[in-house]
Amino acid sequence: MLKIDAFNIIAIVINLLVLFVAIKLLLFKPILAIIAKRQEEADAQFDEAAKKQAEADQLKSQYDTCLAGIEEEKRRVVSEARKEADAKGRKVVNDAREEAFKVQEKIVAEAKAERDKIIKSAEKDIADMVVDAATKIVGAKSGADIDSSLYDEFIGKAGEVK
Repeated sequence: MLKIDAFNIIAIVINLLVLFVAIKLLLFKPILAIIAKRQEEADAQFDEAAKKQAEADQLKSQYDTCLAGIEEEKRRVVSEARKEADAKGRKVVNDAREEAFKVQEKIVAEAKAERDKIIKSAEKDIADMVVDAATKIVGAKSGADIDSSLYDEFIGKAGEVK
């Protein structure tokens, strides 16, 4: 049978205390040190990730700002291009109007010259008719009959010229 004696209980308690101290020193301290080291590494990784996230947020903010600037620049360039195109279009239209006006003036001048030429030709024809009529009168009739026939012939030939 088992005897419970005080020496055995004190020996068991001392053995348990020595075993507890030995396990704590040899097992728990290294394990806790490893856990603490891993916790520090994890915290360092979280800090690094937070820094990277902050940098990414800053870069995103810069990108958004740059993109907004690019959009504004694009609008400005398109606006300037439209203004320039409108100006060039107006210039082309104005140049075309000026050219049309010049062509119109040239045509009017040519028409006036042609009209003057026709009038001079008509005057020459009329003068020839008057000379012909005077020649016929001198040789054919006398007095009022001559004047009347000469007037009728002049009016008839003048009507043909027009």
